[in-house]
Amino acid sequence: MFCRLDNLLNIAYGVKRFPPMTIDGMTSLAGINIPGHAGTGWCIFVYNLAPDADESILWQMFGPFGAVTNVKVIRDFNTNKCKGFGFVTMTNYDEAAMAIASLNGYRLGDRVLQVSFKTNKTHKA
Repeated sequence: MFCRLDNLLNIAYGVKRFPPMTIDGMTSLAGINIPGHAGTGWCIFVYNLAPDADESILWQMFGPFGAVTNVKVIRDFNTNKCKGFGFVTMTNYDEAAMAIASLNGYRLGDRVLQVSFKTNKTHKA
């Protein structure tokens, strides 16, 4: 028997989502931004990366879950060391959601990662 990923996520995590048509309609009609949706894919925020982390580790971690179109480790301009976070863009919502559910809380070296859909900042520090 085939079970859809969103049904499994709903059962396991209480995750609910709008059908893609509803999201597209809301985006175009209401002019609002859907958190994490970058137009060409779903942007995932990865926090608590080590200073020596690079893009290859993000490709290795997220690649098994589905199509990854972009990875970016945010670096300090002066030292070129990772500032502790990065972004991954995946094309498919279900694959992105499964990657988040699987990798949030994942221990990478001596650090526990926080992984979620990227949200828009509402204020500047």
